[in-house]
Amino acid sequence: MSDQDVDFSSIRGDWFFHMNYLINAVEQTQKLQQKLWRQVKAARDETGAVPVAQDHLVEEFIEAVRMTHSFMDDLIMMREQRPAKASKKKASKKKAGKKKASKKKASKKKASKKKASKKKAAKKK
Repeated sequence: MSDQDVDFSSIRGDWFFHMNYLINAVEQTQKLQQKLWRQVKAARDETGAVPVAQDHLVEEFIEAVRMTHSFMDDLIMMREQRPAKASKKKASKKKAGKKKASKKKASKKKASKKKASKKKAAKKK
């Protein structure tokens, strides 16, 4: 990301979208970092020293470490930008709305069962 404050409302998606993206990026970079470190350790010389002289493998590992560090800076920025939690009034209204919807579904199911039983009774006659 960048050093400037970012208004997440103006970007595609929302805070949670960007947080999930960041988490995925960190996980993938850490996997790459571990893979490269295993390769660097396998390339040690007879004395056991890691090859630090102009080796492309070491350079790739260093770049992966830098990427992980930059993601940690982004994580700090995301933490500062976290949206406020919904108020208790809004949360209670959502719960009440869900309860009403579930009651409506239950009453519709009962009505459809009654209709079906009436149709069966009419067919028997």
